[in-house]
Amino acid sequence: MLYILLLLSFIIHIVTFVIIRQLKVKQEALVTIEDNVNQQVKNIEDTLAVYLVEIKEENEKFVKQVEDFSGNNFENNSTSQEQKEVKQPVTELNTSKKTKDYQPITNVEQVEDVVEQSSTAYVLHLHNKGYTVNEIAKKLDKGKTEIELLLKFQQKK
Repeated sequence: MLYILLLLSFIIHIVTFVIIRQLKVKQEALVTIEDNVNQQVKNIEDTLAVYLVEIKEENEKFVKQVEDFSGNNFENNSTSQEQKEVKQPVTELNTSKKTKDYQPITNVEQVEDVVEQSSTAYVLHLHNKGYTVNEIAKKLDKGKTEIELLLKFQQKK
């Protein structure tokens, strides 16, 4: 009897050690996954930081170009007037071609919007007036069971 108890004890110990080993392997796998995720988060943060710095530099360059352009705009006022004079004849030619094809919009009679009821709304309207299911089905050329189902669904709502 003592040998059986010792054998049983050894089997239980072996099973316990196997279970503990499996749990340790799973825990190590989770730690590895967590480290990978943390590394990916760090890489993404670094990438976004670099991207933001690039955007900031481009924005500063753009602001500088706008300031330079606006500064040059006041100094070169006379040259811009000459450029406008050169561009005007070209636009006049283009507009003359457009006016030949252009036809002004005539006054359109105002049409009132027509609101059509859905078949469901019409069925409910007739049912509320007191029509029976058979009368509604005949009037709308639909099946009796279709009307009954429609009314049942609407009563549940």
